[in-house]
Amino acid sequence: MTGDVAPSRIAPLSALHSARSQELTRDKDLDAAQEARELIPPALLQGAREALQRIGQSGHGSYGVTSTVRGEGRTSIATALAIVEWLDHERRVVLVDLDLEQPSLHERLGLREGPGIRDLVQGHNSVEDYVQRIVGDVWLLSAGRSRDDAPRGLNRLAESTILSQLSEWADVAVFDLPPLLESVTGAEAARLCTTPIMVVRAGVAPMPQVKEAVQRLTAPPMVILNGVRSAVPTWIRRSLGDTR
Repeated sequence: MTGDVAPSRIAPLSALHSARSQELTRDKDLDAAQEARELIPPALLQGAREALQRIGQSGHGSYGVTSTVRGEGRTSIATALAIVEWLDHERRVVLVDLDLEQPSLHERLGLREGPGIRDLVQGHNSVEDYVQRIVGDVWLLSAGRSRDDAPRGLNRLAESTILSQLSEWADVAVFDLPPLLESVTGAEAARLCTTPIMVVRAGVAPMPQVKEAVQRLTAPPMVILNGVRSAVPTWIRRSLGDTR
């Protein structure tokens, strides 16, 4: 028949649209992955990978990253852990700024200061309405704008449904905690997380202070030295009563 074309030679329009959509999605994912890698130095990302291998969790839970004092790199490592969870395991991750006294995550990531935790605890709100996308499927829940009475804010968080909402909405929650010896909420904030991770940077905090900080935790921490995963040192185990 003149003008007819065999049906088998015609690609369905819906198939063409589907293929193009998949191609765009792949390009978008690759762009997001590259953007994520540019946020954190490669050595720090590798250290986060080694730490996660040491922890050996299946992707559901929460990590609380703390330190003895400020300036030991806990915020950078918390961010690296969140990015690796998404990059390597395709998990939805929420990075939570629990340093209610001196929050800094939003500034480092170029995002808004709030609304955040301070605003959420004021009423019955949904977590997903307050998170900000960092990159890919990595999200930030900021501390919020108010800096008054951090202990009260932390107590209200613990009594709210926010933590349970986070566990339902995301596969993993990574908490950037306040330092144990330079914050009135350091130890209490650490108790809200299932897996404590302690960052120790040589030359920043004297060893007696590090030991004092570890004793404030209720569970032995996984220790990261200068961004590299390390087994728990003997002195930390002994300070917690483990004489093996």
